[in-house]
Amino acid sequence: MDTDLSCNAVTPLPKAVTLLTSNALLGQLFRHFLGNGAELQLALLSPDEADSPETALWLLDVGSVDALQLSPLLERLLALAPVALVNVSQAQAEQLVEKHPWINGFFYSHATREQLLAGIAVLLKGGVWMPRDLMELLLRQLRRLREPTETMAELTLREQEILCLVGKGLSNAEVAEQLCLSPHTVKSHIHNVLGKLGASNRAEAVFLLRARLGWD
Repeated sequence: MDTDLSCNAVTPLPKAVTLLTSNALLGQLFRHFLGNGAELQLALLSPDEADSPETALWLLDVGSVDALQLSPLLERLLALAPVALVNVSQAQAEQLVEKHPWINGFFYSHATREQLLAGIAVLLKGGVWMPRDLMELLLRQLRRLREPTETMAELTLREQEILCLVGKGLSNAEVAEQLCLSPHTVKSHIHNVLGKLGASNRAEAVFLLRARLGWD
């Protein structure tokens, strides 16, 4: 006797996606913006409540997190599930992707509903979703990391010392004060470092130096 297997077919459960935001209104607008997709179950939590391992994807509203708390939060989230940043500007994204290249996705503030849904679908399948400019930035970093390490030997001890302090978040003025140098001298050293490493800014130079020398 033939059996109708369609009755026994298992309907896949919606994938759990969690938006972390301290702005309740933004969260509701975001949920309404995405619509009621059959394959998407969106939960809303504040960043302080991000301890549940039940989600398949974190969407983090960057504007809801203090800059000093962002890195520790990202490390905690990534230990549980993939992370994508939403409501982020291009300038913020470029800084964050250099410091945290393991972030899985970026959605600019002007992302359309179609872009959000397409990107979330890719991320839920284990992929990466980034605007073209960020992908090119990561590709440039990868190419520089594959260059011979002799480039690092061109940096003087003073330049490495300054770059180490920059990597700790010190400004040029603070580096100058700590090393008893003038701000102009520090600025000149950093300019030379960028040229030697082929970096476009301080953050990228620190990333390259850490990667090549194994600095923590």
